[in-house]
Amino acid sequence: MEANLLNDILLQYDMPYVKANLVRHNENMTYCIDDKYLLRIHKSKPGFNTAHFDNDVITMKRHENELEFLRHLHANGLYVQLPIKNIDDKLVTVHKDGTVATMLTWLPGRTLNKDDLTDHFGYDLGKMLGRMHRAAEGYYANEVIHYDQKLCQKLISFLSAYYNNGKLDKKYFESMSNALELIGDRLKQAESIFLHTDLSLSNILITDKGLVPIDFSLFGYSSPMLDFGSVFSFVNEADCRKSIIMGYEEVMGVIVNESEIDYYVAFQILLGIILHYELWVTKDWFIKRLPEWCCNNFDGLYRMV
Repeated sequence: MEANLLNDILLQYDMPYVKANLVRHNENMTYCIDDKYLLRIHKSKPGFNTAHFDNDVITMKRHENELEFLRHLHANGLYVQLPIKNIDDKLVTVHKDGTVATMLTWLPGRTLNKDDLTDHFGYDLGKMLGRMHRAAEGYYANEVIHYDQKLCQKLISFLSAYYNNGKLDKKYFESMSNALELIGDRLKQAESIFLHTDLSLSNILITDKGLVPIDFSLFGYSSPMLDFGSVFSFVNEADCRKSIIMGYEEVMGVIVNESEIDYYVAFQILLGIILHYELWVTKDWFIKRLPEWCCNNFDGLYRMV
């Protein structure tokens, strides 16, 4: 079934005889096509749900805006993947069964790993983050995910449903919902820009042209600190974090309020939990980590107030 879907979509790009290798399947089914293109079939893995992030955004338009955002970044000097139009000269392809797909250029390189996270590397990572935010200036789109106070309230309702159905303990529900209230208050006061929002290790490439952000499928409008939150979710070393901030400040000409970043690290963890909850809830590692996150990251926000 999936093979037929893949072949049908490739025909919409006039690519009937190509080699397609599955790269990963999370929010999208992602394929490398002949080491030249990246095809994304926007069918999420069972249990992986991004629908509650959309804030009533039209999904089709959100995908179009992501690709236009990549064009904008490229036009402003950032090395990123570029969209490929289909045979109908459209950025977004819709299969006869309603499945949506998009195609991008393939960038050679490798994704980050923990061994890369030296102080010097952190400085380069901060500069990449600054260049991305600088390149995003001047972009505007309405149909995108807004990572704002309204979304925080929506996520609290989502967690409440799990609690009411007996799938989430009361103490964890209260910890996460209280944290989302605090984060929502911060977001209400923050100045927002268009940004990546999902800068995990696997979404940053090391290339011969330096560090490159990839996979903007969850891009949206929020405080620039949200990108720091995703980066600091996997960077724990204090010196590397300081280097990231220094690199960013050099490019952007601003002073980063380090005390704010903890709110956005917590927000990124909460977004990850809610995205993956159905997949993670029965896993031993998640059962162990959830109380640690609640104690250290979510309840810790109250100690900062």
